[in-house]
Amino acid sequence: MSGREKFLLTMLATVFASQVGLLGYGVYECAQHGGLNACPKISETFQNTYGTIVATTLALLTGTALSKPE
Repeated sequence: MSGREKFLLTMLATVFASQVGLLGYGVYECAQHGGLNACPKISETFQNTYGTIVATTLALLTGTALSKPE
């Protein structure tokens, strides 16, 4: 893995970690203030975030596998 790929994967992991951290904080705050009644779209946001993380990770893995010379 080249330095460029390592840097990009590190930045991607940082972005995902911050998203998950902020979403976790949002879930905590919603739980403290009435749960899903206070934040009805938090489950949709949670689902979209993880869907994006999985799709991006799979796309990167596929792109890396396709770009390797045989």
